[in-house]
Amino acid sequence: MMMRCVEALAMISTARLLLLALALCLAWPAHAAWLRDEQLQRLWELGKREDLALVTQSLKSADAYAAQAMLANDMNDKAAIERALQLAESCVKQHPEAANCQYVLGTVLSAKAINGGMLQAMRLSGRVFDAWETALRLDPSLFEARIVLQQTYLLLPSMAGGSVSKAEALEAAVRSSQPEVAKLLRANLAAKKERWDEAERELLSVRWGDDHSFHTQALGVWQGLLRHWLKTNDHARARQRMEQLLQAQPQSAVPAFSIGRVAADEGKHEEAIRWFERARGLIGAHTLPIDYRQGIAYQDLGERDKARALLQRFVQTPRVAPNNLSDAKKRLQALG
Repeated sequence: MMMRCVEALAMISTARLLLLALALCLAWPAHAAWLRDEQLQRLWELGKREDLALVTQSLKSADAYAAQAMLANDMNDKAAIERALQLAESCVKQHPEAANCQYVLGTVLSAKAINGGMLQAMRLSGRVFDAWETALRLDPSLFEARIVLQQTYLLLPSMAGGSVSKAEALEAAVRSSQPEVAKLLRANLAAKKERWDEAERELLSVRWGDDHSFHTQALGVWQGLLRHWLKTNDHARARQRMEQLLQAQPQSAVPAFSIGRVAADEGKHEEAIRWFERARGLIGAHTLPIDYRQGIAYQDLGERDKARALLQRFVQTPRVAPNNLSDAKKRLQALG
């Protein structure tokens, strides 16, 4: 009996880790190097979802199917996920050699896994891995798939498909062909081993170039370090690095939003609100939970009406992280 209880607890723990891994991967904005058409890519990155839907509605290309699936994908809406899954599967069926179809299929399956809870996450994890691995086999240069696959390998225990050796192989495969991507992957590996200074050095050595999708992936890896610094109350270092990122990427909303996160964690809520407002006007703001974080800042200041308005708007927003959504709803109940 005791052994069965231990095994059951292990399975529950593994399922929870799987949900966490998939949620963290989906929390990274899906930026659009996976869209080959430059016009569609730009519309996605600017958050012009309605324009993108209009342009792609009559098209049958792999890009059109992939874009439509990602537009429909909302991890908090079962019906939307099913529509997205149908589109992603049609993309794969109609364009079996298109890597972006497989990448999107894995992303939509992740949303379905999160929405369905622990048992569904366990059932779907193999399909998620298969889709992302197939995407890389079809197009080894698709770094979004490489990074999200590595993150998943590193977050999960081996019994759920996790593998440090596979994560290391993903880095080794592009060390020469995509050296800047390899730095991001090495930073992830160092973070897994809690070698935080090593991870920081890798990220500081990254050459930004002019690929917006790569910029977003690099900023996403920096967010992992930011979470560590906030967890350990290393606010000075977090602020210093996020301010450097702001200088390197002044048009991106992520650095300004991140400085706001640091200020809020320090209890400097008025400063945090100023940074969140600044982030709203920058590229990628639509992918960040600004309403959620700013609402919390107002709540901590005792400005209940402003907090309530922002949190109400946040919970009505599609494609938000489930944990943030749950917390926002609890806060709204407390606000009355």
